[in-house]
Amino acid sequence: MPSGFPADLDLKYVEQPSGSRASREFEHRPLPRAFLAGSPRSAQSSSDREPGYYVTGDHFTGNPFRDAPLNNATGGTIYFEAVGEEPLRALLRLLLGFVAERQDYVAFGISAANPVEERFLDQIKIIPNVALTSLLDSEIERLTEDQRLTIEEAVIGFVRAQSEKWNEPGRIFSSRLDGAAGGDGEYAKEALAFGLHVESSHWSIVRIWSRPWLVLK
Repeated sequence: MPSGFPADLDLKYVEQPSGSRASREFEHRPLPRAFLAGSPRSAQSSSDREPGYYVTGDHFTGNPFRDAPLNNATGGTIYFEAVGEEPLRALLRLLLGFVAERQDYVAFGISAANPVEERFLDQIKIIPNVALTSLLDSEIERLTEDQRLTIEEAVIGFVRAQSEKWNEPGRIFSSRLDGAAGGDGEYAKEALAFGLHVESSHWSIVRIWSRPWLVLK
């Protein structure tokens, strides 16, 4: 397994460039139409379900009010610097709720071929087993056993592993990140940060990625 990923995570690593089924599963794209209600962030009763059963769409508009999950209390996207484990656990509980304790998922890993263009360094996408077949109609075989790590532990392990990979001990800026965000090394230097995105609150699809950010003089 490439460096920077949790050692205890059963990870399906995707090489770039690739046209494999795994790489297509990894892409960020709208959920299949059959599972949407039509217009962005709308809700309607499903005709083949009993009254009161609702489905919603997960199209993202860039509007923070409309992008809030309509049928879930938690979700969203947040960008942050590396923090201690306890603050990160609290953050995950806020964004994911009880989903943070799931272990029945498949994890895909990928590394950016061009961080300046792709705006990330390394990334993990977590998809629960039920979503692979029910939502994505995936041909990827589900894990027969639960992961050793919960989603919460996988995210924390990723932040720890990425910090070890990209940061240099005792230095605010790391030469390992030089140029990763287009910095010139003098007036703009790269430092390590992260992004966490709940791609689907209903299906508990989550992404965590490392990213360089520019510290300007």
